[in-house]
Amino acid sequence: MLSALVPGLGQAYNRRRRLALGLFIPFALVVTATALAVWTIPGPRLIASAIVPRNLDLLLNLSLMLLVWRLVALSQAFFDDRFELRPGRLGLGGLALVIVVTILPHVGAQYVGGLARSTFAEVFDGGTLGTRSDAEPERVPGENERLNVLLIGMDNGRGRDHALTDTLIVVSLDPVGKSVSMASLPRDLVNVPLGDGRTFAPKLNSLLSYAKRHPAEFPGGPTRALKDAVGALLGIPVHYFATVDLAGFAKMVDAVGGVDVNVRHALDDPKYAGYGIPRGGWSVTVGKHHFDGANALAYARIRRSDGQTDFTRQTRQQEILLALRSKVVKGDALFSLPSLLEAVGKTVSTDLPPERLPDLAVLAGEIPAKRIVRVVVRFPLVHPAKAGQNKYGAVQLPEYDRILAMAAGLFPAPGTPAKAWNPKDSPLPSPATSQPPSAPPG
Repeated sequence: MLSALVPGLGQAYNRRRRLALGLFIPFALVVTATALAVWTIPGPRLIASAIVPRNLDLLLNLSLMLLVWRLVALSQAFFDDRFELRPGRLGLGGLALVIVVTILPHVGAQYVGGLARSTFAEVFDGGTLGTRSDAEPERVPGENERLNVLLIGMDNGRGRDHALTDTLIVVSLDPVGKSVSMASLPRDLVNVPLGDGRTFAPKLNSLLSYAKRHPAEFPGGPTRALKDAVGALLGIPVHYFATVDLAGFAKMVDAVGGVDVNVRHALDDPKYAGYGIPRGGWSVTVGKHHFDGANALAYARIRRSDGQTDFTRQTRQQEILLALRSKVVKGDALFSLPSLLEAVGKTVSTDLPPERLPDLAVLAGEIPAKRIVRVVVRFPLVHPAKAGQNKYGAVQLPEYDRILAMAAGLFPAPGTPAKAWNPKDSPLPSPATSQPPSAPPG
């Protein structure tokens, strides 16, 4: 038992000092190096670095070597040839029990490691909506440049013959100023520039599916089309995307033990149902609440309550994302890592390069809440179309010059503080500047 806990300890008890040192020193070096890594490396970077396949394989092999070392140590201590008495059935049964207890943590490590490996492969393959392999390479941001990611919430609910991008949020990380800017776009936005001189007339939330069905019109692939369109609208390059399935997002929230949200406005939608909420509606009062996955998703999706619109819903979506981020960067998710990995693997897909993950994890953990600037693109950046003005139903028309002016303050040069948008700062549109913008620089 002593040698199973610490190789060499059982030999020291048996007064085999030289053998005890030989078994203990390698084990102590590995444990010391591990302890120093845990002590000195920030938790988010440590976890992110550990699941990169190259590092993960090294750690799993090290775990197997450590298991063999422990088994050798406990076997030698048990069968030490200096003792004449040989163990009986009870002794061998005890040995078998000690061996099983010794092996179990390493089996668990192999299980979590395998889960992390499969999750990594699923998340970082870009999914079926990724950029086509024969497309022109996209510009990659430099080390000290803003990194812009388009978060896409996919609604695959019942009654839909194709998935819609229910949520569109641009997240921009400034590695110099260590800040984050977020902009939520209306899903009912029409007449969005595609960045190549064309304009997509239907609703923005249908572009992804449309591009998938018409590959000849979008040689770069569906997500490339959506990234280019959003980038042209905001005047910034959108480097990467991350798609999130709404049902899977609820599982991610459950995996971290739920999220805490300060509800500022009471909500009540008697017709809301789905994604874990039974028929009968959903409501919440003002105040602090702890939401599980289903209720967090309901809070982010509900829009038929009095005084609520798509724009207020987008604000709540940002709140849920930040609440989930807060739970993860605090390290609480470490205790539910297997379930979180499983949920992420089945929910998220991105074209973000895996090697950027550790640095981004550290940056996410270092950014305080006061350096997260959020904007919802709403009136007067957009305005509703008049009845009969278009054939796509209730839609929002963009004011291009206002949107670009807002984006210039929200996504400034690295190191420059982002500016929260104020409707009073938006200039009146003019015929000279109300045309769809061209492709963003870069």
